[in-house]
Amino acid sequence: MNQKALGMIETYGLVAAIEAADVALKTAAVELINYEIVKSGRIMIAIYGEVAAVQASVTAGAAAAAKINTVFSAHVIPRPLADPRLLIKHRDTEEGPLNPGDGSPDSGGNGPGPVSPEEYTEKEGINEGINNEALEEEGPGNIQSRAPENLGNSGMTVSDEQAQLPPGLEHLKSMSVEELRRLARRTEGIAIKGRQISRANKEKLIAEIVRAKKN
Repeated sequence: MNQKALGMIETYGLVAAIEAADVALKTAAVELINYEIVKSGRIMIAIYGEVAAVQASVTAGAAAAAKINTVFSAHVIPRPLADPRLLIKHRDTEEGPLNPGDGSPDSGGNGPGPVSPEEYTEKEGINEGINNEALEEEGPGNIQSRAPENLGNSGMTVSDEQAQLPPGLEHLKSMSVEELRRLARRTEGIAIKGRQISRANKEKLIAEIVRAKKN
């Protein structure tokens, strides 16, 4: 008898959730049993299948979603005691899309309500610079994205350092993310390299460039 597992990936934003689900389903023979808008733009997808298949799917799906947006958590529960369909509402693929009027399936009415733009943009204290490289370092059973680290020993965060740009570097704020990435690759002594530069957001790039210039 094949052992089953429940896998969950929680992302920020719909596009990242869709990417995670698409890659997870393409990676192994698993079933997408539910997706749910948790709150403030967080979306959780749940997949079900054999243990090895779910582990591989969650690892691949979380890594793919991290390239687009923040992945809050990814976890696999092998051999759950109860049928996950009893723990998580099973969403039939033939049920149709969510009704934009009330956030529920066409006939169910029990789905989550729509998310307003104010709720979607609320970060709840979570910095956009969460380091998603933790996804590559953690095992497939429990992949957790890490909180942003303070810069240096001064206790200043990325936002603090960006807000206090030294004279001559104020123009960094007006540069696009792509321009900042190109500048970061040309900056000597910068602490981030390669993929770290490609995945860093605007605040992180400005902070690292400023630190390198100061040194």
